[in-house]
Amino acid sequence: MKTFFRSLWFLLFSLSAASAAVPGWPIKPDNLHAQVHVWHDAPAEGKVRLLLDVTPNEGWKTYWRTPGDGGFRPAIAWEQQTKTQWHWPRPVRFDSAGFSSVGYDRRVVFPLDVAIDERQRLRGKLTLSLCSNLCVVNTFPLDIDLASGPSAHFAEAWDNAMRAVPPDNGPVAVKSVVADNDTLIVKLTTPEGWSQPDLFADNPAGANLSPPQTEILGDTLTARFSVSDKQGNPLDASRLQQLPLLISNGAQSQQLRVDISPSTTLWQIVVVALAGGLILNLMPCVLPVLGIKLASLMTLAESSRRQTRLRFLATAAGIIFSFLVLAAVITGLRLSGAWIGWGFQFQSPWFIATMVLVTWIFCFSLAGLLEIRLPSGLSTRLATAGGNGIGGSFLEGAFATLLATPCTAPFLGTAVTFALAAPVHQLWLIFLVLGVGMSLPWLVISIAPGVARWLPKPGPWMAKLRLVLVLLMLGSCLWLMSLLVKEWGARYVLIVGGLMVAFFLFRCAQAMPNHKENLRSLVFGVLFGAGLYAFLAPQPQGKADSPLNWQPLSEAALSEALDARKRVLVDITADWCLNCRVNEVLVLHRPEVIAALNRDDVVLLQGNWSQPSAEIEQFLRRYGASGIPFNAIFGPAIPQGHVLPSLLSKDALLTTLTRANPAPSPDFTEEK
Repeated sequence: MKTFFRSLWFLLFSLSAASAAVPGWPIKPDNLHAQVHVWHDAPAEGKVRLLLDVTPNEGWKTYWRTPGDGGFRPAIAWEQQTKTQWHWPRPVRFDSAGFSSVGYDRRVVFPLDVAIDERQRLRGKLTLSLCSNLCVVNTFPLDIDLASGPSAHFAEAWDNAMRAVPPDNGPVAVKSVVADNDTLIVKLTTPEGWSQPDLFADNPAGANLSPPQTEILGDTLTARFSVSDKQGNPLDASRLQQLPLLISNGAQSQQLRVDISPSTTLWQIVVVALAGGLILNLMPCVLPVLGIKLASLMTLAESSRRQTRLRFLATAAGIIFSFLVLAAVITGLRLSGAWIGWGFQFQSPWFIATMVLVTWIFCFSLAGLLEIRLPSGLSTRLATAGGNGIGGSFLEGAFATLLATPCTAPFLGTAVTFALAAPVHQLWLIFLVLGVGMSLPWLVISIAPGVARWLPKPGPWMAKLRLVLVLLMLGSCLWLMSLLVKEWGARYVLIVGGLMVAFFLFRCAQAMPNHKENLRSLVFGVLFGAGLYAFLAPQPQGKADSPLNWQPLSEAALSEALDARKRVLVDITADWCLNCRVNEVLVLHRPEVIAALNRDDVVLLQGNWSQPSAEIEQFLRRYGASGIPFNAIFGPAIPQGHVLPSLLSKDALLTTLTRANPAPSPDFTEEK
């Protein structure tokens, strides 16, 4: 109904007039309500640049490309069919009597790119709708002599006009875009804060969007658009698929093109979190702990059903408890104003050092070389060869969770991203479900302990398997040690690592008298070799050579590359991120990917999040990422960026890289 009255109101007051627009300013009769002038550049490469200068009379306004309630966008009909690309300066919103329109009430200069052939003259008609207390349609004939040479000072005037056109890149990023029935909910974030913001949306074919209702919370702006069809009936917002937006924020403005996804309910996220936690058991970060669990299964095959059930319940409880501890820590940090990402604790060298110590102890316990009593004084053992106690099983689960945090499994990123932006009670629910998902295999065995009896009978083969598991755990310990190189230096890490391995071998020698001499010789060799290498080997001065030409990530570098119309791959990694190494080996270092990324029109920007970095955290936050790996591709065709899945695939990367390339010819809008 509103659409009907808007059209009727406009038509009732429409008038028409015409006057010459060039050369010079037209003589303005009484029924013209704007002055128009056109400047032109010299034709080049099949197109010519024009500047369309429009100055509405006092109290009058003309319109933007999506005018809102009333008016029509400016249009040029050329005598010969051609293509025109309009560049639209930032508009303003006019609200009056319940109607909202978008346009310009003062001088505005539209830069135009017009495709031409061999013609030296352009003839056409400009149509402007102008409104005050009534609305009129003014037409201006255009007659442009291109052979006369470019207008004076055109290059400077073009640059000034383009500065008024909102750029495709800037500080504002899309946090989420969700279609909820006939409502479109857009969340935007900017590290620079919000100052009298407004959003202008292009109406997709067959749809109208209402002016947005906005709400600001911190650095996040939430805008809600009501979506209707051309008759004013509610329309399912998920049918829009993609939406161009212009954001006005104080003195700044920016254009974005956003993808629209159907609304995600909390229960859908709960299912995703359950799947993400379950898959986390298969990620490389948790592999060492699986050794302990496998050993537990072997020793429990002959145990009573009650004993098996209790120990697996304890492991599950340890996993769930650790996820709730993580939720508590994140809640506390969030309430203090800090931003948290998945795996953030690995940025602390003290946390890594603690994990090294715990892993080393687990290695001894798994080998049956060390017995540790819990602080409570209970006579339980921590994963020893003689069997697992309840406390030891609980700590195994807690330890598995801590080691899992550097990994991002499928579905996990979606759940964690939702949780970190959700209210506190939803954050706790999602982390609880993540813990239940990861502990699901052990909960199943606790419910049906007879599963443990399906395993092979204990025998000599278990000693060999245990040796493999011990070596896996020792390897994990040394990998954690390597993360301390930047903090402590390679020399000291190597000395400490050598001492740890030597002590482990020494304890093995005490436990195996038949091989004592050989193991003692091996201990001496490890100590001597580690010490000699630590003091004689040159200290590493930088990162190892890479087949890819990475540059440091910064907003300035990204903007510079986009201004040069280059494609950009952004990679945020960390020394402790195992999935980042997987992406590097399986995708980024493949020959065909290296060839595509080393092209002259591709810029590679890499950020290292091994230690806290406010700039990297802001970047992740802008693009709604909860952790790493983070990979995104930018380019002339997708200046707002396209975030790739956490676990990369060659096809997804190369396809998006190709899509980021600009079209071979300008993206003209055809007008007659």
